[in-house]
Amino acid sequence: MIDVEVLLPQGWLRVPTAPGTQRLRARVVEEVVQRYVPDSLPRDKAGPWRRELRRSLTEAVEQAADNGAHSVLLPLTEYGGLRLPGSLLLTVLEDDPTVPAQDLLDDVLLDAGEDGEAVELGGGRGARVEEVVDARPVGRSQPSVRVVYYAAHPQEPGVWGLLTYTVLTDGDPMAPVVRAVVAMFDAVVGTLQWVEHDGGPSEQEVLAQLEALAPAPVRG
Repeated sequence: MIDVEVLLPQGWLRVPTAPGTQRLRARVVEEVVQRYVPDSLPRDKAGPWRRELRRSLTEAVEQAADNGAHSVLLPLTEYGGLRLPGSLLLTVLEDDPTVPAQDLLDDVLLDAGEDGEAVELGGGRGARVEEVVDARPVGRSQPSVRVVYYAAHPQEPGVWGLLTYTVLTDGDPMAPVVRAVVAMFDAVVGTLQWVEHDGGPSEQEVLAQLEALAPAPVRG
């Protein structure tokens, strides 16, 4: 099967979200919560951290599954005291192979206007579309920045990679810290490669990723 992969920075976790992975997703969330908020912490300090982390991780993996993504990438390590507030969804789609990829990309860029740009990705043509979205429907008062990459397979007509990430803001989508996070996600997307294998990471591979993660500091 044709798939897409990106290079994972240290401290990032790739979780499969295809149908049939519900049990593994739930296990990963609990493993991460326990690793990052250990039972050794006082209950009054650990409880709020544990609930917030569990909520944010569950929200990310379930959103990926609901959107048809086969896996989601979660940055768990802090950078300069900040944990990157976002997630990256990876999806492979098959469309009409008789329609030239450039025609579809032209339509995407026309609809996006100034928010879109042509890119090269994974050895083929692509498009990047960035928009500021209202996050109130998902319970957040501040807007989010959503970036979608469309990547055409360079040798297989009709095969597309769809990579979507969302970055939370404190109200200003152009704030330096927000742009730094956007740049970090863009750098990860830029490592995209087309591969052939039997699906996303196996349960053993996901658990091995967890073992390699160093626990993040918990303040309190």
